Amino acid sequence: MSALNKYNDLKDEMPEVKMVRTSKAKKQLQVDRLVKFKKRNAAKSERALDQLSEVVGSGKNYFPTLIETVEVCSLGQITERLQEVVGRFRPMV
Repeated sequence: MSALNKYNDLKDEMPEVKMVRTSKAKKQLQVDRLVKFKKRNAAKSERALDQLSEVVGSGKNYFPTLIETVEVCSLGQITERLQEVVGRFRPMV
């Protein structure tokens, strides 16, 4: 019987891991979808990002505003805006 939080013995063989790559066609499809999403929501996205910036900067609960923002903004757009408002995490090494 094996314990849940048991360290593996270094003598144990590592399982074979199959690498899966996304095809260029699938990558391009996703890029095209993102471009269409941004174009379709261009007018709404700036307003949503401005509202998100305002709420985050005020220190209020920003979760409801974030939920509204993800409907019209990409993760990249949201991340970029939040980095402008609160900065970027830099681990101390």
